[in-house]
Amino acid sequence: MPPGAAAVAHELFSVLRSFDDRGAQQIWVELPPADAEWDGVRDRLARAAA
Repeated sequence: MPPGAAAVAHELFSVLRSFDDRGAQQIWVELPPADAEWDGVRDRLARAAA
């Protein structure tokens, strides 16, 4: 993943879709920092985990 919240958010959807297309049963992710800049990325990861 690229550095920075904006770049990660831009690429995240594509990466998650790729895992889904390949039938991934589990995806391990290191959570991003707990600050406001990363709120959108953490939210997207939480929705993907549901």
